[in-house]
Amino acid sequence: MKIRIQDNSLRLRMTLKEVEALAETGRVARSMQVQSAAGPGGRLDYELVRDATLAESDVVVTGSAVSVRLCDADFRELQREDREGVYLRRQWTGDDGTQQRFMAFVEKDRPGSTCEKIEQWIYDAPARGEVELRPIPPNVRRG
Repeated sequence: MKIRIQDNSLRLRMTLKEVEALAETGRVARSMQVQSAAGPGGRLDYELVRDATLAESDVVVTGSAVSVRLCDADFRELQREDREGVYLRRQWTGDDGTQQRFMAFVEKDRPGSTCEKIEQWIYDAPARGEVELRPIPPNVRRG
């Protein structure tokens, strides 16, 4: 599972195998240990959790841990072959009166772009070894 953070948006990209693991165990978690020039640095933990108690999906940040919690409806949407992912959007008025936005994306991963764009999902991407791919159905809907 990959994480990307930019301004007020968070994106998790998952292999199909990780989507299967989420279905089986209810949780996929990763962590990143930082090694600075001075020695061990901080650690960032991130996870995706299925949470049947939620009416809508949510994102919780505690210290240096990020937890994206999917309600059952969004998890079922993520599992569909014809869907690229699920998208959480929040908007509010800040203390200064300006409109604020936060977005979280949970998407199935694809190989990097090339000139000959083959429509495929990444099924598994082991640290060592070949990336395993699956074709994307022609009727996939985005966002």
